[in-house]
Amino acid sequence: MTALPDRVALPDRVALTDDARSAWERALALWRVRLDDPAIRPGAAAAHGAPAWFSFPPSVTVDPHYLADRGLADELWSMFAHEIGHHVLAPSTRIDSLKIDHQMARAITAATARVNAGDGARRLSNLWSDLLVNTRVAQLQRAEQTGAPIATRDLGIVRLGLALYPAPAGSADRLWWVYCRAYELLWQLPAGTLCPLEPPPRPERARVQTTLVPLSRIPEKHREKERVLRAAQTERERVAAELAGATATNPAVDAALVADAVRSFATDPVSGAALFGVIAAPYLAEQAGAPEGASEPRVGCGVDDAPATADELGRILADQRLRGDLPRHPGMVRDPDGEGDPEDTTDDGRKKDGQRLTIARTLALYRESGEDAVLAAWYRNEAAAWVRPYTRPAPSTPTGGIPGPVELWEVGDALADLDWPLTLRSGTVIPGVTTRRRSELDDEPIVREKSIELDLYIDSSGSMTHPRNGSPAVLAGTILALSILRGGGRVRVTSFSGTGEVAGMPRFGRDPGEIIAAIALFFGRSTSFPLDLYAARYAGLPPAGDDDQRHVVVLSDDGLVSMFGVGNEPYQGVARTVREVLTTGTLVLMDRRHQVAQLAERDGYDVVYLQTMADAPAACAALAEALHG
Repeated sequence: MTALPDRVALPDRVALTDDARSAWERALALWRVRLDDPAIRPGAAAAHGAPAWFSFPPSVTVDPHYLADRGLADELWSMFAHEIGHHVLAPSTRIDSLKIDHQMARAITAATARVNAGDGARRLSNLWSDLLVNTRVAQLQRAEQTGAPIATRDLGIVRLGLALYPAPAGSADRLWWVYCRAYELLWQLPAGTLCPLEPPPRPERARVQTTLVPLSRIPEKHREKERVLRAAQTERERVAAELAGATATNPAVDAALVADAVRSFATDPVSGAALFGVIAAPYLAEQAGAPEGASEPRVGCGVDDAPATADELGRILADQRLRGDLPRHPGMVRDPDGEGDPEDTTDDGRKKDGQRLTIARTLALYRESGEDAVLAAWYRNEAAAWVRPYTRPAPSTPTGGIPGPVELWEVGDALADLDWPLTLRSGTVIPGVTTRRRSELDDEPIVREKSIELDLYIDSSGSMTHPRNGSPAVLAGTILALSILRGGGRVRVTSFSGTGEVAGMPRFGRDPGEIIAAIALFFGRSTSFPLDLYAARYAGLPPAGDDDQRHVVVLSDDGLVSMFGVGNEPYQGVARTVREVLTTGTLVLMDRRHQVAQLAERDGYDVVYLQTMADAPAACAALAEALHG
């Protein structure tokens, strides 16, 4: 969506005229919906860059002067119908608008690293949504005709398109040509109506001029390294040129493919956005490598500059349509057998690299939402498939509740147990003789969950992967934490690195956002377990009982001998003392030499060894299931 800068001062809103009211009601009837009245702002098109736009919560703004100045005052209702269509069909909701942007960003990321995925995604999203809406409006306007059929070019939305969409003479924007040609196919207009018969030529790649110092002037001890570096740069440029050539764009074919995508995904804008993005993104890649001025970016009619909230991020990243493989470009030539070379994994590797946004790319796309919110949503979504509900049933307690046989009520029984309707049937109330009570039978036992607490300590030293780069340790910690929360338990997280570098949660809690933010804290220094804090937290606590489960899990890529006082002798007995009041104590370590094995066994801690930190998520999922019992 295109953001409306705060500094733009729009003209004042005016009341709906009778003609505007009639046009608005007609547009609503076309879609069979009801919306609040639109905002009429004469002259706003110059400030905004478009004659009309929509925003969320559902609202529509139109500059009627823009249409009147072009002899299209009678098509105000078609302009209204277009903007209403954005609220009804594409994107329809703010969350779907964000999802469409996300799909476009995935396609752009797979096609090129030269384009800002956020900015490019917004342009492609506007194009895609407009295509869907304008195609549907044309269909609805044709169905509205009750008399003799009219020519397609006389439909209101087509008249608007003929006035607003044609590219200027000499335009070099190949994507806009594809867009206009797709309308010609969808609206069944003669070729050349909205765009020239031939597309603009492919832009030439801008050549980077570099002046290299002759090798003879480089000190001899560095000469060989410089020669190797230059050879690598030359090879990188050659590969980049090959990839640019492989990003084949064929505007005439692509326009037909876009029209097919509009027909196929007329009711599913989010899924169709992936296919449109795959077709359109190579044109952005072309433009990125061309000299300045090769394209003419256009302002769309969407206005929503509010960043995605934490809740919206969770819903976006959880949508399976945004996690599946991107569709293949429908114009790609497939091998005759349809399977390709089983030994050649290059194409698959390139394809999979852009299937979904990495954490770093997700952070860049949603940078305005805040790093903590993005990290929490990303890791929580990645952990969802691994989470194991972590509950331990306590002994069942039978409860009453089912009416049983009638019994004699005697003096001394609770007065509340006296069943007066049964007693009064005899006509005379004689305590212990005619008084009655209704007994109760035990119902099915109620299973009560035990109180579960997970105290998670996660290593954030420099040898660990930074959370912004996709940390298996953070993912593993998230899996454990969400398993506890799903079972009704509480979690406390402590991130540690070198001496004095400790942060996290001061107490146990159940807020997933707070917990994952604590897991993702990162120091990037040395490794030293915080024994002083560990001792203070458990000092004076009684041993854990059946009703209070206390579990400590430490996650690190180090042998972690410091936890047992090695190098910190004054706290040598802390780990053993704390273990005596815990239910379980587990170390998840990438300790190939098993340095901590004897120390952990001596003090009663279990150890899960990892070959690589990439094994941590699966290990923690299994740990959660094992603790479940």
